[in-house]
Amino acid sequence: MQGYDVKCPKCKTINRHLYLEETDGWMICEKCGEAYKAMDFAKVTKIPVYTGKQLAAMCGKY
Repeated sequence: MQGYDVKCPKCKTINRHLYLEETDGWMICEKCGEAYKAMDFAKVTKIPVYTGKQLAAMCGKY
C-alpha cells in the first residue's frame, strides 16, 4: 500500500504517509482535526453534453 503526503486545505499542514486508498480518500488533519476528502481521490463522473443536432442524429431523426 502506498502512503501519500496531503496538504490540509484549512491549516495548510502537510500530513505525511497517509494510506488514502483504504479510506477512499478521507483523512483527518493531524494538526487541526478537520476531516475532509482529498481531491486526488474524488471519484468524478463525466456527464456528456450534446447539442440539439447531436441528439437528433443519435435518434436517427435528422
